[in-house]
Amino acid sequence: MDKKERPLGYLGGDIMGFGSNLAREYEYQKFLEAEIPVDVYSPVQNKSINDKANMTEEENNCLAEKITDADIERLWNSDFTVMEPRQDAVGTLCETGCLYGWDYMARRLIHLYYTELQKTDDDHEALAEVMKEIFRISLKANYFHYFDIRTNHLNEKDWRRSFSINQLLYGMILACSFDHKLYNKFDEVLSELERIYKK
Repeated sequence: MDKKERPLGYLGGDIMGFGSNLAREYEYQKFLEAEIPVDVYSPVQNKSINDKANMTEEENNCLAEKITDADIERLWNSDFTVMEPRQDAVGTLCETGCLYGWDYMARRLIHLYYTELQKTDDDHEALAEVMKEIFRISLKANYFHYFDIRTNHLNEKDWRRSFSINQLLYGMILACSFDHKLYNKFDEVLSELERIYKK
């Protein structure tokens, strides 16, 4: 089978701790050993993101966007996924949320298309209704807030960090929020909404 035709797989699961990291490595190696004619991506193999020892401060400060771009693109393009959605694996839970959301959206749009097609028997009109739904979803204004008293703007190093958020979760927030930011307090979001809607 030609490499371009090979199905693409995505291995998802926690990679933060030593044991979890070994488990993902084990799963990836098992796929290779099985010689299944597929190409498999495992985030644990992506050293450009996960090799913190060779990362500059600048690269580390853009890590959320890099993780989101790399993992979500591969998740989207995969033909199959193998996930271990452990309750404490926030990044994997985000990926699972993406899978659910994409599945829900696809089913809803397919249903809408065939429902409209039965009503009108006009392919263009049915597609127009589907496009309206797609635009409604993609143009939704999303805002996120996350208060934690430990959040600060001081430079912190190594294990001295007061607080951090999972970078895949943060990257998703940056990607799908209306103004590409995470607010520290609900009141900040409220002020922004008042500014927009109280004109």
